[in-house]
Amino acid sequence: KNWLNLQWYNSDTSNKGEEVESHPIKKPNDLENEMEDPSGNIDQDLLDRIQGSIIGMALGDALGAHVEFRPYSYMKANPVKDLEGGGTWGLQKGQVFSFYINL
Repeated sequence: KNWLNLQWYNSDTSNKGEEVESHPIKKPNDLENEMEDPSGNIDQDLLDRIQGSIIGMALGDALGAHVEFRPYSYMKANPVKDLEGGGTWGLQKGQVFSFYINL
């Protein structure tokens, strides 16, 4: 899985012609221009599982924000039944923390 490895510029200019540090790392938006469609067939079952896990992560993050870092006894006494705001990070109802940080 070569695409998981860090990728670096080999020259002193970026793909936009801007001056950059010696051998800087390529950022995701820079790599987007170099992306190609997969050469083989896509396993639809595997793709569905990947997409489902990403959606599950976002839902779990949003639903569980107000009980994050709470002890099991608290969660047992106060089970998650609906979207609620608050929690460690003071999120709004349904806000997804992991994606919020990266924006």
